[in-house]
Amino acid sequence: MYDETYFSEKVSGSGRAVYIKRNYQMIDQSHFCVIYFDENNIPATRESGTKIALEYAIKSKKEVII
Repeated sequence: MYDETYFSEKVSGSGRAVYIKRNYQMIDQSHFCVIYFDENNIPATRESGTKIALEYAIKSKKEVII
């Protein structure tokens, strides 16, 4: 159950990259990040959105729990 929904104007119109921009914004607004990432299940045909988020959180110096 939740009280409200938040949709960022920064993400609107992002096209296929919407999930990356959404993840960046969530990371920017967080004090720490809990990320489930399994290196054995990285997609072979595209870049992993979870890996992109993990690398961004580390680069942003967030406390990361993997």
